[in-house]
Amino acid sequence: MTQVHRDGLLFKWVTKDYEIVVGFKRVGHGRCKICGKRIPVNSNICDECFEKEKKISKK
Repeated sequence: MTQVHRDGLLFKWVTKDYEIVVGFKRVGHGRCKICGKRIPVNSNICDECFEKEKKISKK
């Protein structure tokens, strides 16, 4: 027995032994507080700005 579920642009096929998920899922983004580049939601600064800050603090 196969079941197909649809949630927006995300399709999920459920069979006896497997679950197949195909589609697009919206991912939240934020902005780096230093340069304004798009980054994942849970971060404050991007990797490049973090490396610059780290170099400055070592001096």
